[in-house]
Amino acid sequence: MDKTKILKNKSYCLLPWSGFIVEPNGTVKNCIQSTNKLGNVESDTMEEIIHSKNNLEVKQKMLDDAKPASCEGCYFQEKNRSVNFENISSRIYYMKNLAKHVDLDRVFDKDYFKLKHIDLRWSNKCNQACVYCGPQASSKWAQELGQKVGVTSATTKKLKDYVYGNIKNLQNVYLAGGEPTLMKENQEFLQLLLKENPEVQLRINTNLSSIDNPFFDLVRKFRNVHWTISVENLQQEYEYVRFHGNWETFINNLEQVRTYDHKIGFNMLFFMLNYHSIFDTVAYFQKMGFHNQNFVIGPIEDPLPLNVRCLPKSLQHHVMDQLQDEIQKSPGFLLQNSYENIFKYMQQDYDQSLYSMADTQNFLSTLDMRRKTSYESTFPHLCAHD
Repeated sequence: MDKTKILKNKSYCLLPWSGFIVEPNGTVKNCIQSTNKLGNVESDTMEEIIHSKNNLEVKQKMLDDAKPASCEGCYFQEKNRSVNFENISSRIYYMKNLAKHVDLDRVFDKDYFKLKHIDLRWSNKCNQACVYCGPQASSKWAQELGQKVGVTSATTKKLKDYVYGNIKNLQNVYLAGGEPTLMKENQEFLQLLLKENPEVQLRINTNLSSIDNPFFDLVRKFRNVHWTISVENLQQEYEYVRFHGNWETFINNLEQVRTYDHKIGFNMLFFMLNYHSIFDTVAYFQKMGFHNQNFVIGPIEDPLPLNVRCLPKSLQHHVMDQLQDEIQKSPGFLLQNSYENIFKYMQQDYDQSLYSMADTQNFLSTLDMRRKTSYESTFPHLCAHD
């Protein structure tokens, strides 16, 4: 098979051959978008996971140009849009960033794997409890619900042994969580990366809630750094959505990180608590000088009560009109791609019985009782609809 032809195959992704994500509970998948669980570090070796039946099946479907169902997230983002740098799909990102580092003579070999990318989420340690999150990705959520999430120290060591043994091969590293800047495992990992592989491309998904710790001192020593900052709302709404967060501290930290001479992007979610204000949030950061290429926005699927499909149909049409107005302004770059993807998402057919404004109100009321907050005062427009 012609290797150039396989790279033009719109079903093909390099990650099953060269990378994976490890979630806080030890689950391993091809990437954050994938719904295909390859195994779990608690019970399986890394070699068993990499060469698992699930991974081999994904590889075969891609080679057959059959688009595996587990990768539908990327295919949806690419639908009806040219494949270029203005596309936010993970598949395109990794094709662009890893192709030159992978042995292209082996891209059609199902049994081939060489680690080039890793998405590490050592634990759920986090100092915020965002309304759309949960105990699997936030220790604050777990504490609130009286749950414990994580892997054993033996499992962490097993993962470290594998990652550290391949550290010189890594070309792209993504650190998320939880909140990666607070994890002691990342400090150890960054120290080793700095020694063994300082030119690696480093991406960090952070809430930017605290920058006064050793993690930031280490990251500043790397040259190829991309900060992916999670934020969806402004001011009072920000502090409700990102429970335990402080808006003023966030902005001060953002200004500090801007002095690092690193790349900065915003990872925003579109859902029931910002459908009315997402454009204002984008405009705020645009006024700070951030480019339209710096915004990636996607709709929340779960939890269902926060999905925009809970809006009454008339309001959904109003939101779609707003999106269409923004698209017609041709902002270009990832921002336009984001608006177009949200618009297409809202056009899809769905089971209306699964979503209602009452579900949203009940979900938020339950949170408010535990947290002593008030969605009614922060988001009064949500009380005007049923």
